[in-house]
Amino acid sequence: MEQAYGQATELREARQDSIPGDSIVSAGKERGLYDRVIEKGSRIVERFPKNENQVPKAVFMMAEAFRNKNEWAKAVEKYDELERYFPQYDSMPKAEYQRAFCLYKNSEFALARFSAERIIEIGEKHEYYLPTMELMSILQEKEGLPTDAIASLEAVLATNFGSPWTRARARIRLADLYYEQRVYEKAREHYNHKELFILPVSERYRARSSAAECLVLISLDNGLNAANEYKALADSAAFEDRKNLSLIRQGEILLSINDERGVDVLRDIAYKHRRSDNTARAFFGIGDFRQRSRQYHTAISLYDSSYQSMPGSSWGRESNNRKVALLRLLALKDTVETRQKEKRPFFPEEFQIAELFLLKLSETDSALALLARMDAAIEDPLLKARATYTRAFIYDEFKQDTSKAYPLYRKVVENFSQTDFAKQSQANMGLPVNLKTKDDFARDAFLKAEEAWLNAQKIPVENMEEIELAYKRTFALYDSVITKFPETQFALQARYVKGAILAEEIGNSDSAQVVWSALGREHPRTVWGRAAMEKLRGKLSVDINELLRLRSRVEQTEISTKQLSEKYRREMEDIKKAPPPQPKEVDDEILRNDYNTLYDFK
Repeated sequence: MEQAYGQATELREARQDSIPGDSIVSAGKERGLYDRVIEKGSRIVERFPKNENQVPKAVFMMAEAFRNKNEWAKAVEKYDELERYFPQYDSMPKAEYQRAFCLYKNSEFALARFSAERIIEIGEKHEYYLPTMELMSILQEKEGLPTDAIASLEAVLATNFGSPWTRARARIRLADLYYEQRVYEKAREHYNHKELFILPVSERYRARSSAAECLVLISLDNGLNAANEYKALADSAAFEDRKNLSLIRQGEILLSINDERGVDVLRDIAYKHRRSDNTARAFFGIGDFRQRSRQYHTAISLYDSSYQSMPGSSWGRESNNRKVALLRLLALKDTVETRQKEKRPFFPEEFQIAELFLLKLSETDSALALLARMDAAIEDPLLKARATYTRAFIYDEFKQDTSKAYPLYRKVVENFSQTDFAKQSQANMGLPVNLKTKDDFARDAFLKAEEAWLNAQKIPVENMEEIELAYKRTFALYDSVITKFPETQFALQARYVKGAILAEEIGNSDSAQVVWSALGREHPRTVWGRAAMEKLRGKLSVDINELLRLRSRVEQTEISTKQLSEKYRREMEDIKKAPPPQPKEVDDEILRNDYNTLYDFK
């Protein structure tokens, strides 16, 4: 067993030091040796169960073999067995750590964290305290506790634990965690740490570029320094294959701080490398800059060049969307300018312009400015509520600025309390929604009328006077819904129900037809208008269009039946004309005097 384990370990170390293509054969041989370790270990445990020296060693090596084969659940079982029966074994500290690691690899994060916490409670006296701290940081990150993960990694990196490679991987993980938590100063510090220079070129480039991005995110005033760092990356021989990407990002950052030199950088990329993803991105960057400076016609041309360079890329698709949106925007602006001669303060097209600015052109500030102007000019209360709420929503969701969003939300709640915008404003602020719109009041009134109708149906037939009074009250309640809330669906439903009561319960079909006729004539496209027209037509009446469709189906059925009959007749005639089949020759069965023929009756 020890010999097989040693050979497998040598193969494993050699495989990890080689490239993947050269290690495929050795990986299969390595697994075979680990299988041999497990087999020999099982024999030792079975044949010498009372040997206190060899049995724990065999169980431990079997657990290690399962772990190296990536059979995590079986490895955990063996580590548990080792702790249960041989807690004083010399390699028990390593077994405790490896059990936590295998639980993590098996996606049992809660149990892995429990096992790791047992080691951390022992403290630095435990041989595997620092590796466990690093594992704990991974588990905390998996469980959505980035602050705890950062603290664990900081504690590990504050020591001299680990090889340079291990420390570099932990360092870049720590930088990523700080970046996700928007602590960009600390993230940049770790991205630029000298320990990362042992990492592969791709990881080093990601670290250096992320450090430059942190500068931009800290403050736009650092944009020029960030652009210079990308220029240094482009000039570096180590990152030659990423030169174009570095130059594109340099140009984009320059344009973000309104530095025209970014146009020259992106133009060089765009015209040197035709029909590529980088070309599409470069044209898009220049087009976005021209769009922000309100040079819409130039931006449309640049977006079109981006799309033509690489239509299938994300930059090409976004450029095409921007081009279409800008063309729509210019058309709407022309419409608004034409209608301004009417001297009206507001036009519906302006809402569409604001929507284009926000959702298609990524110009949040332009959308806010337009909505603020509309809010000041609009007199219609519903449109004013819509404009104010939209401004608040943009500040809340797109700008993440609740200091400006909440006052606008409160303005909607106070001034337009009977609108859906007021209810949604309360919900967005996390308040209990206690406002009611016209639809809510209409629903309450309709439910009150429904309750009166149900109560009237429960009155005994003998009490005719009480029934008449109850139905009069029911009609009065339905009429109140119709008169107070005529524009709601509940008013239409009340008219329909009123006709149904007249026809089916009171027996006054003439009055019911008058109610349904008015409802169907005034609201023919609504659900209740169509239902009223169905009632007027009656159950046995057929619409002329339905009759024509029925006749068409009958004719098609007759044609299909004739075709099938003709096909069947021709097939039968062909069968009659065909000669009869020749009889099959059957060979005489030869019986053999053996076991099968005598006893196997099947």
